Amino acid sequence: MAKRKKKVVRRSVKSIIVKDNLMVHECAVKPYQIFCEFFDAKVNAFSTDSSLLLEVVEIDEQYYFFEDFTDACLLLNGTEISIRRVGLSKAEIERRAWSCLMNEFTDVDPINPRIFEAIKSSMPAQMQLALFHKPLTIQHILDIKGLKRHHYDYQTSLYRNQQHTKIPPFSELIAEVRYDNNN
Repeated sequence: MAKRKKKVVRRSVKSIIVKDNLMVHECAVKPYQIFCEFFDAKVNAFSTDSSLLLEVVEIDEQYYFFEDFTDACLLLNGTEISIRRVGLSKAEIERRAWSCLMNEFTDVDPINPRIFEAIKSSMPAQMQLALFHKPLTIQHILDIKGLKRHHYDYQTSLYRNQQHTKIPPFSELIAEVRYDNNN
């Protein structure tokens, strides 16, 4: 009987040039999507002088990242980075991706109710329990940040006041103009 060889994951650091072989891991897609939609990447925070190190999972000569979203967003095609290949379960990758997003969210000042709602509605219930040992609430985030509830309520009221009215369809605008011209 032939011996089965288990693929050994090297824990050493390797330098690669970012091309099409660095992608977001399937278990980190939703947290990364929320990050890209709601967080402004701080371009000045990334310095090309320092070596960027990303932990990645290697599958068929493709590298998949799952955290360090700020750094990953700022990478340009052709940038040389260092990677550390790790062997993690999908559950651990998903946990680390959501944890990375939550760390970015708790760094936002002032608190943004839209980001909180996007995270709360997208994060699976079992992930909320894994990260917080209870369902995610705004009070838990406020406790982490050391803020009182009125800070969140104030931001929520600002957001409600900033909502724009729905733009009517073009056909309704034409009908309104015709009505005004006939009268």
